[in-house]
Amino acid sequence: MFLFSTLILFAWIIIIGLNIKFSIPIYNFTTWQIIFSVVIGTFVIIAIDGLTAIFIRLLPKKWFNPFSNRFKVFKWEKAIYHKLGIKKWKDLIPEFGHFTSVRKNKIKEPNNNTYLEKYLIELCYGRVIHFASFFTGFFVIYLYPLKYWMCFALPIALVNIFLNFMCLIVLRYNTPKVIAVYNYNLKLQNKKE
Repeated sequence: MFLFSTLILFAWIIIIGLNIKFSIPIYNFTTWQIIFSVVIGTFVIIAIDGLTAIFIRLLPKKWFNPFSNRFKVFKWEKAIYHKLGIKKWKDLIPEFGHFTSVRKNKIKEPNNNTYLEKYLIELCYGRVIHFASFFTGFFVIYLYPLKYWMCFALPIALVNIFLNFMCLIVLRYNTPKVIAVYNYNLKLQNKKE
């Protein structure tokens, strides 16, 4: 959570600083109006992301089959994730599994395929939620008068995309590893039978 808090604080400083420099002369904002608008916009976009997650959790479970082609992770992605230094920061990303029955920061039962299948389904839900949040986050535009959308809504929505992208690629990065453990367990089970 520390990484996200730091990134959000850094984004606030940049957005507020740019608005002080460029928006005050155009729109006659006060510094406090800018600070308030950025902080409120951040909390609203967090609420929008939460509502997006709730809506997606209501969709049929069968749509989140981790073994379907729509959730396939390609081999070339792994190289890109490594270039992005994912191993250094992936464990610093907040994990929201406490809102569901499966935490995705650690596999608690690696030998239990029933658990692993549930874990993989949760990875799929998370991937869809974070991807959908790229788009639903732009609803924050309606928080402000439309003439100010570039001052507050656009930069807040772009930061939201960046943070959701980080979460999404961590989930995509972890998926093949969990599938490999699942398949290994299947082989062991078949040998025993």
